[in-house]
Amino acid sequence: MKIQTQIDPDHVHLDLEASNLVEALKIVSDLTAPIVNLPAEEVARGLSEREALGSTAIGGGFAIPHCKLRGLSNIVITLARFRNSVAFGSPEAEGAKFMFVVLSPPDQPALHLQALSQIARTLKSENIRRRLLEAHDQAEVVEIVKRAADGEIL
Repeated sequence: MKIQTQIDPDHVHLDLEASNLVEALKIVSDLTAPIVNLPAEEVARGLSEREALGSTAIGGGFAIPHCKLRGLSNIVITLARFRNSVAFGSPEAEGAKFMFVVLSPPDQPALHLQALSQIARTLKSENIRRRLLEAHDQAEVVEIVKRAADGEIL
């Protein structure tokens, strides 16, 4: 599985507003629920339960909230960029403006880890992170992720 095949412009949401992590997870759950055909509350509960185990913030203004949900047959990745940083974990921890939300079926743990690993590897580049934070529209975000995941120099 390659993340660049899972990124769809319809799954990219920019200029979102949230005042805290709970609100941010509710927003991304509301946006993702119709894609996965599950109730938004179930998606939010899964993401919140995973976040309670430890922050999914990876630094540089990015986070990878993720969970495994029954009823899914494929991995689904939603990208969400917020206007302001959303606090993750403790108040002194760095917030996140950009989230890669990964939802996976429970019976595909290897693919789940592979997706998380590919996203983390893609986001190691400061240039890619900066470009994602500055992208003007969904198509540009998708192009950046696809080119970065394909190993192109950006």
